[in-house]
Amino acid sequence: MNNEEKPKTKETRLTFSFKVDKANGLFTIDNLELPKHTKLVKGLQLISEYPDRLYYRGSQRIEIAGEELFPDGFDSKILMSSLSVAPRERFFELGDVLPGDLSVKVRYQDKDHSNAAFGQGYKVSLIILIEESV
Repeated sequence: MNNEEKPKTKETRLTFSFKVDKANGLFTIDNLELPKHTKLVKGLQLISEYPDRLYYRGSQRIEIAGEELFPDGFDSKILMSSLSVAPRERFFELGDVLPGDLSVKVRYQDKDHSNAAFGQGYKVSLIILIEESV
């Protein structure tokens, strides 16, 4: 029997939010940073208080530590989940992405769509599932 202890880790969910306040706008968020004890990035999810706007109008590029995980134009609907999915299963699994320099960059594009009026805009939240050392 091996008495060596595995390093202790915990899963943490981080939320980064931004307001989409201009129809057909391009929003670049490049000042996001993961906690310094991040060991792995395991998954992510997009949510909005107006999910129809995010689903029909949104696309993005997402980079973690300079590595492009999703290219420009990647549809938001692929990174969303419905309420009928258990909370622990709502994440788009990334495998085990190394956090590198801990930077997170998002380039979000809003585009007109006949199924979702822009209205007064909407907030988008990127939730990142990480594993960190404790």
